[in-house]
Amino acid sequence: MNVILIQPPTNKAIQENYVSLQIPINLAYIAASLEQKRANITVIDYCVQEFNKKKLITQLEQLKPKIIGFTSLTASIHLVNEISQIIKKHDKKIITILGGPHATALPKQTLEELKAIDIIVQGEGEKTIQELYTCIKTRKPLKTIKGIVFRRNKKIITNPKRKLIHDINKIVFPARHYFNEREYKRNHVSRGFSRKHLRIAEIITSRGCPGKCIFCAGHVNYGNRIRFRSFENIKQEIYELKQKYKINHITIEDDTFTINHELVKKIGKYLKQNNITWNCNTRVNTVNLELLQHMQKCGCKKVVFGVESGSEKILKIIRKGITLTQIRNAFKWAKQAKIRYVEGTFILGNHPQETVKDIEETKKLIFELMPDFLCLTIMCPFPGTPVYEIMQKQKLLPRKPDWSKFTFINNQPSYKKLEHVNSQTLIRIQNQTLKKYYTSPKYVIQQIRKIRKPYEIMYFSKLAIEFTKKFLMRETGFEPA
Repeated sequence: MNVILIQPPTNKAIQENYVSLQIPINLAYIAASLEQKRANITVIDYCVQEFNKKKLITQLEQLKPKIIGFTSLTASIHLVNEISQIIKKHDKKIITILGGPHATALPKQTLEELKAIDIIVQGEGEKTIQELYTCIKTRKPLKTIKGIVFRRNKKIITNPKRKLIHDINKIVFPARHYFNEREYKRNHVSRGFSRKHLRIAEIITSRGCPGKCIFCAGHVNYGNRIRFRSFENIKQEIYELKQKYKINHITIEDDTFTINHELVKKIGKYLKQNNITWNCNTRVNTVNLELLQHMQKCGCKKVVFGVESGSEKILKIIRKGITLTQIRNAFKWAKQAKIRYVEGTFILGNHPQETVKDIEETKKLIFELMPDFLCLTIMCPFPGTPVYEIMQKQKLLPRKPDWSKFTFINNQPSYKKLEHVNSQTLIRIQNQTLKKYYTSPKYVIQQIRKIRKPYEIMYFSKLAIEFTKKFLMRETGFEPA
């Protein structure tokens, strides 16, 4: 049975050269799960392939798919709507399935808004998609499948939720062979690392995050309880990446990689043995100097810390679970450990109660820490997050939201104002701060000193040109992400 998996195109803001571009590992996992059922799979990633209606119809005519599955974040949900309507107009018998955090958080509303979608898969999709495939192939009723919401006789039926996969070692490795690596060379994978110069792969070593940040939608699909893969399982995937794809750099996509120090050290040692450099994301309260030194010796070239705010008050309100002292220590230790790049992510308007004074404290902290890469965004209240519920109750969100504005990479926030500051002020502060930071002599000198190879000159020159276009010429407000 033929299946097409689609990642919808992103809006123009996310198509820019500033923005990270990665192989969608979530689709690769779903493709691998369907391979186990012997499905004939085609993957279309419209983030790298230009969407063309005629070409899509030709593909539908040639492949004659029985199932088409979409994954989508909130900002692209309207594009899923457009594409699914084209599909249904071509052939009403094609079964359309949608997964991802937006659909998981708002399943009934999503089916009401997207008339051409038949089934919503909630949460982790690997087991659910296998059962759906078998059910559709054998024409059995959907009522037995946990973790789905679907249409039946013009009614929306919600089945019981599926438990999270307890042993994630049992999940088959991502089917990366459905993706053409050359198509992902346009942008960097993570700031500082590009497929133009490195053989890069994305992996995850765990699912879930124990953090309770009110703005994060990560728990919607994967929960708050962290589940680790075993070292042996991770080792097997790294070995496959080295042998099959000649990988020499890995981007670890875990929300918080450094929770399990013993596992981090084992993975680091194995990567070093295989001459693979790497980068990761983590929290400031899960590292110490000894761990960061070990990571650096094992080839860690970048660590990303989620800071969010320079205000102790705001850090408490958003349930970040960290302090300014922990933030300062983490950045100090990472620099002492001589990790090549230290990136900091910060948010303006973290909570409706945030004031201009709180924002000034964040700006002050940014220039104190001087991260190698600054990610400064405006808070986005994604469905399924506590801040989304808070803003709904306070009537700070429109009754009919424009989902295309629900992204951190945007100069048009999804709301007009918070309690103490409006969105236009947030945009102005974001623009001014980014411009001041990236053009400061201290920052420029700091980055020039870190250049080691000729291709790095080209890479940072390109970023500088793009920055000039965005901020100094057009003043659009987008930042490098």
